[in-house]
Amino acid sequence: MYNKRTFGKGMGVSIVVLAVIAVLVISTGSAYAVPLAGIGGFTIQADQLTAESAYIYPGVDDTSNQDAYPMAVIEQKDVKIDGMKLMKSLDVDAVPGLSGSARVVMTSSDTVTADQQMVKVSNIEADTAEFNQQVIDESNSNNPSDQFGIWSGDASQNQDKLQNGKIVDISDDGPAQKLEGANIKAHYLASSSISIPGLSLEVQYDEDGDGQYNE
Repeated sequence: MYNKRTFGKGMGVSIVVLAVIAVLVISTGSAYAVPLAGIGGFTIQADQLTAESAYIYPGVDDTSNQDAYPMAVIEQKDVKIDGMKLMKSLDVDAVPGLSGSARVVMTSSDTVTADQQMVKVSNIEADTAEFNQQVIDESNSNNPSDQFGIWSGDASQNQDKLQNGKIVDISDDGPAQKLEGANIKAHYLASSSISIPGLSLEVQYDEDGDGQYNE
């Protein structure tokens, strides 16, 4: 268990609701579309997040500052999120008649669930974090994505890298990942299916750009 530890390019957390923001913002009919990935990622908070299977490896994706940036690619299965809050800030100075920034805030009244997903992150923080059946290993490969990997939960059971020692048995029950008080910076998401009960979407405006939004 880790306490208040930053997992930069490290253990993953589910943020399946990011794709929904893109759909909702684009469908508002605004004459000026502001790219969601243009302000350095999405911020997602969760009271608790669990995944039954996870695989993490090095990757790359675009950010608002450059075309390619090293990230952690996280593949997860059977994800649950309690107390989900997703926020995306957008600079609207270039939009005629507006100034400062706008923020999209999405919440759910109950547990968010996802079947399978891939997400790319540059930073993860959590008050506490627990991992089961975790394997961290490196391999000889010319491809950076194949040189290093982290398996946990069901994902580690399917890897021949899972080895028990003379006195150590790493088999265990429980979710692959369990994060409490999670705060995530992500830049890409793809999910197979998602359920968001009690969805609430709010667009907040900060005309002065001082970080004070009209909630």
